[in-house]
Amino acid sequence: MASSKRRRLRVGFVGLGHISHENVLGYLGHPDAEIVAVCSPTESKAREWLRRYELPDGRYYPDIQSMLERDTLDIVEILTPHFLHHEQVLACAEAGVKGVSVQKPMANRLGECQEMIDACRRAGSMLKVYENFVFYPVYLKAKELTDSGVLGDLISMRVNTMTGKRDGSPWPWPFDPRSWRSSVATAGTSPLVGDDGFHKFSLVRWFMERDLETIGAWIDRDSPLDAPALIRGRFRRSPAEANREANRYAQIDFSFSPKMATPFEFWLDEFVEVVGERGVMWINQCSAAGDRQMFRGNRMSESPAFPPIVVYRDGSVETYLEDISPSERNWSTSFVGSTRQFIDVVRDGGEPIYTGEDGMEITRYAIAALVSAELGRDVDLDEITAAAEAKGSFVVTTNFLNLEAAP
Repeated sequence: MASSKRRRLRVGFVGLGHISHENVLGYLGHPDAEIVAVCSPTESKAREWLRRYELPDGRYYPDIQSMLERDTLDIVEILTPHFLHHEQVLACAEAGVKGVSVQKPMANRLGECQEMIDACRRAGSMLKVYENFVFYPVYLKAKELTDSGVLGDLISMRVNTMTGKRDGSPWPWPFDPRSWRSSVATAGTSPLVGDDGFHKFSLVRWFMERDLETIGAWIDRDSPLDAPALIRGRFRRSPAEANREANRYAQIDFSFSPKMATPFEFWLDEFVEVVGERGVMWINQCSAAGDRQMFRGNRMSESPAFPPIVVYRDGSVETYLEDISPSERNWSTSFVGSTRQFIDVVRDGGEPIYTGEDGMEITRYAIAALVSAELGRDVDLDEITAAAEAKGSFVVTTNFLNLEAAP
């Protein structure tokens, strides 16, 4: 009798930096996928990475071309600097990789985003732009509540990203002047508004279930980094709803507290407010929540003052998920959920939670915010297209970093 056991999907990792230690979690021990190859310019780093995750049979390659030529892979995780995403996704599509997962933002230019989408479509490769926030258990519960109508029709949403640097500690690695992230030529966007902001733009789009129409942004030019930043947006209304539905709005803020005692290894956290016609929801913490090791000593998640979700409606207050375990409240759980969903759709069919088209749309939002802040006016998203980019109708010339001013 033939065995019903199916072959495990073969996975390759390209780039083994900080974020790889989160992206790897959903693959470890998965019955239907196994990491068989890694790619890094530094062999010693790759060997140590394989040892750390007990992958003795994982093969090392110095570059993506040799990995694709010598190994047959079903999934490739691309975790490299932004300016490399375009060529590496095209290489995976040409090699016939079934599922290609690329870190956000997907590319530095909208034209490159479109070329990546087109190449994968022609090759029959499934393109995913990696997004994990929408798999965070607390956000999933909050979305369940808003979908059930606990707040009535939604009106607005605010995401405040609180950043800080412990007094006397080194600057976080994204703000090292020697990093590729410090240059708009290699990063394409800015570390907070453009890179981390991808999560925040995707979050408000997911809750509101529609695309943004207009974005206006102010970013401080005198700070060492692209914060404080205040970004506001209005969502599109469908023609069918235009005459009977109120406008919906989003505000995405990045604050900076240079002496706040936040561990420098990962130096930010998120607080969300959702306003509906019948009430208000507050969501406390994401990145620094739960039992994350790099936030040792951060007691906020243990405090009754910061329950995961608080809802005020009809004069009453309710809290949710107060019994959630520290490990489940840990931000890393969102990576596991995102990766496992991709394994499922590569194996069984369907679409990843963020397709290439979704990733390109959210990349437009980040570009629009930077252009708005530079021009000092609101920007309509219809101005931010691949065709307009090709004509030079807009250009991102600064990522608002002023690193020489850093103490």
